Amino acid sequence: MIRQVITVAVLSLMLLPLGALAQTASWPEVGAAPIVGGGEGDAAVVVGIENYAFVPRVAGARSNADAWHDWLTRARKVPVSRVALLRDSDASVENIRDAVVRAAGEASPQGTLWFVFVGHGAPREDGKDGLLLAVDVQQTARSLASRGLARGDLLKLLSGTRAGSIRVVLDACFSGKSGSGEAIVAGLQPLVVTAEASADRRFAILTAARSNQYAGALPGTSRPAFSYLVLGGLRGWADEDGDGNLTAGELQRYAESVMRAVVRDRDQTPTLLGDVAAQVARSGRERGPDLAALARRPAGGMNFEVTALPALPTVARVADFDARAGSLDLDTVDVDAMEMYDKTLKLDKSGAAPAEKIASWQGLSRRFSQFREMADRRAAEWENFVAQQKAAEEARLARGVARDKDWARLARLLPLEVIKSEDKRRWAAAFVAAYGKKSSDNPYVASLADWLPAGTVDMLDWVLVPGGSFQMGSNDGAGDEKPVHQVTVPTFEMTRSEVTFGQYQSCVSAGACTPAHVSDGSCYVWNGSSWAQGNLGAGFQGKDQPVVCVDWDQANAFARWVGGRLPTEAEWEYAARSGGRNQKYPWGDKDANCNLAVMNDGGLGCGRSGTWPVCSKAAGNTVQGLCDMAGNVWEWVQDWYHESYGGAPTDGRAWESPAGSFRVGRGGSWYNGAGVLRSAFRSRFAPGFRNDFLGFRVLRLVTP
Repeated sequence: MIRQVITVAVLSLMLLPLGALAQTASWPEVGAAPIVGGGEGDAAVVVGIENYAFVPRVAGARSNADAWHDWLTRARKVPVSRVALLRDSDASVENIRDAVVRAAGEASPQGTLWFVFVGHGAPREDGKDGLLLAVDVQQTARSLASRGLARGDLLKLLSGTRAGSIRVVLDACFSGKSGSGEAIVAGLQPLVVTAEASADRRFAILTAARSNQYAGALPGTSRPAFSYLVLGGLRGWADEDGDGNLTAGELQRYAESVMRAVVRDRDQTPTLLGDVAAQVARSGRERGPDLAALARRPAGGMNFEVTALPALPTVARVADFDARAGSLDLDTVDVDAMEMYDKTLKLDKSGAAPAEKIASWQGLSRRFSQFREMADRRAAEWENFVAQQKAAEEARLARGVARDKDWARLARLLPLEVIKSEDKRRWAAAFVAAYGKKSSDNPYVASLADWLPAGTVDMLDWVLVPGGSFQMGSNDGAGDEKPVHQVTVPTFEMTRSEVTFGQYQSCVSAGACTPAHVSDGSCYVWNGSSWAQGNLGAGFQGKDQPVVCVDWDQANAFARWVGGRLPTEAEWEYAARSGGRNQKYPWGDKDANCNLAVMNDGGLGCGRSGTWPVCSKAAGNTVQGLCDMAGNVWEWVQDWYHESYGGAPTDGRAWESPAGSFRVGRGGSWYNGAGVLRSAFRSRFAPGFRNDFLGFRVLRLVTP
């Protein structure tokens, strides 16, 4: 049973006096992290010292250390026997050293060696290195030297491992100050060289603050900020490019950005020694806290609050199932049972609806007791998947309702000259912080670009599509879909949605694109009975609707402006097949309908006679998360059209030679029925053609 609490964000605009704004958001707990795996060959040492014997305590250090232990053992799946947790009285210099040596010997060449320290730090007396202070350190320079572990010594111990990577998180400052900013020992030489980056490229060392700063707590809490934020970053909060992998640079940048946003009583700039691109772990894909609500509000003026938004529930893909029967005796085998088991197993692997799969497994369970335990377990897995999908969809709908309501108010206020620009900028920042800077989450984000700092708006939402080989074409379709042939494509990123009017207008405003032909009479538009050249109706031109009335050259110009290109026909079909799967549609083999795509099903455009906002049919997405790969609008691709695949490239390149008279269009549109929306279906358009059913999306290759 899934418990799902849905919090609806309400954007309340009001005139408030100084100090009247209440803090409505809170820092999330970091226990029970999403499982990411990858730690089977790892070893780790986690040190958390809250109650020092002779120096000020570090409130919350034990809680952070416990949370790190939980993430390592439960989320990353590091064997518990290879994770040393040293807290308070256990954290002597000797014990820390012994634990590091032991862990260094336990990590495998394919694994990662982790060291996490939450506690006090100080400069060495000569200022040439930093010290991690053990639990029994006293407030004298001599005690610091004998009861502190020099960072340089620590790195030497860690470098003795066979592990392929070493990740160090030091939530301690080396200025010699406590969390309150007071000196732990008076008269220490300031740290002038913190410890040079190791020549060992396996290291990535994240530290809480620069050498002249002190590390403190999260605002409104009593727990150290840095180790909490790095751990939150690993849960997914720091996955800035959404690729599902976290680098050391992403973790450092996330911690620094949060500090800048919410910390007001000190300067604390997290640092990184090592390669910013160093891989740290897979992301838990959890959405982070609402920083706009957590940041201190400015005094006076018009302000608004955004309540904390919950992360959307994670819908875990049902694991592949291939429980083949073991050795069988021909004389005793139950043929009826095996036939039904085989049929059920094939259905499980197909693109059939989960409800059909559940019913099939339940039927097998009722009829044949020898399969009951296995069949009931598999049916339960699919039932859990359905429940997760329902909860996620309910959360998305609730967020969408709140977002649209808030936008309706904000969109009316932004043009008003009587409101100060600084207030509008704050509102725009809070709206984006609450509802996201990607168009897939927040279709209004492009409209806020003028009110946000440069680079805030992620103009395009990119989805990673791992490369591979697949069978392109179809033996069941038209002649130009043949012959079916194997094609290998590289790994690439593709925009989650078709490019929208709002996104395209940004290119026009920048002078890199010419305006879409919506009002010059050159675009073919549907008049209710046929297409004729004319002006595009306002119902097509919403900022979150796919841009249409653009020719191939205009689509190509936009793609170049954002640093990408149009997809090749092979790349497009590979993506539309959810990464080259042998299926008819992006979602599987079930025929297209208006629950899955914007199409001609009981009416053009599912009754709207036109396009819908992008990503309106989430149930029809690819496995990777691409929207509208079937329906809404046709999409320009890079290739010239050829009447068959005879002689087509097999490496995913565009088929550019010989040149032809038509470019290829893919995906079908709001005007087309189910047969045209198949992933293998091809169409052709003159490069200068403009129509209200034709748009595009963008691709960029991923550099290894």
